[in-house]
Amino acid sequence: MRVHVCIPHYAREEKDASANPDGYGSLRVGSQFQRSLALSRCLHGLLGLQRQAEMTVLNIQHKRIDHFPANQPSLELNISVCSDGEHQLNNVLDLFGQRIQRVELQTDDPRQLPLACRDHLINNASDADLMMYLEDDLVIHDPAFFDKQRWFLDKTEHRFCLMPHRYEPVHQGAINQLLVDGPLSPQFIGRFMQPQRDAAQGLYRGQEEVHFDLTSNPHSGCFVVSAQQAEELSQKELPREGFVGPLETAATLTVLHRYPVMKPSLEHWKFLQLEHGHPNFRSYLNSWSHQDLPVAQQQTADQELKES
Repeated sequence: MRVHVCIPHYAREEKDASANPDGYGSLRVGSQFQRSLALSRCLHGLLGLQRQAEMTVLNIQHKRIDHFPANQPSLELNISVCSDGEHQLNNVLDLFGQRIQRVELQTDDPRQLPLACRDHLINNASDADLMMYLEDDLVIHDPAFFDKQRWFLDKTEHRFCLMPHRYEPVHQGAINQLLVDGPLSPQFIGRFMQPQRDAAQGLYRGQEEVHFDLTSNPHSGCFVVSAQQAEELSQKELPREGFVGPLETAATLTVLHRYPVMKPSLEHWKFLQLEHGHPNFRSYLNSWSHQDLPVAQQQTADQELKES
């Protein structure tokens, strides 16, 4: 399987808070070290997903490299990091050398860089089986991430898109993770789609049952489409606004304007997940009220909110 991943990357500390009203990490003062860590983890995570036909062992006894068949399907990643060529973390990008492709995209407004990166991805599908748009602070740990995406797209005949659950690690009492893309208001999401619990289910690899929702929050900071879907998207003008700001429009409305978006149901959230590597949501744990709400009650609450 061949996968083309495009990552918009922009890093500039903006001392004027009014220039960063949405609090984007790429512009936050004093965030360059954290951004460097997040970008490095993002790229290392992707490269770690690659699978080749062989594995090797350092044979210390005989001072040689032993080759063995990997006995797993190959996964080849083509990673493009898209920037304006100036506001970027070269100290990180230089570490990856030829393992990534650096693409310079010129825009009149740096806020449009995510949209330019999205356009570059859709218009340069080449021979890839899957295309992924990925924000530069997201980390994939699941070695089967792209296998699950391809399985879902094949099973739904390329008529839907599947978004992962985005989380931040938390070490606070009994809390382990914070899922950061919780339900949006029915008035907002209703402009784009109608959420539905348990809209579909499937048996992954014939043994893992997974339920999927037409999600009440389709944003995940990324999207994955098949070659067929990329071809369909390339035939019409892609949206440049309409879902919060340019960053969110690129990551979400690109597919949402054409395909219904699903996520694994809450009780199956770990089926498809990725980490938000530059955490900025978990501070809400100390400012918002808390309520114990088992999954079943969450489903009821979502339905009541939908009907209100």
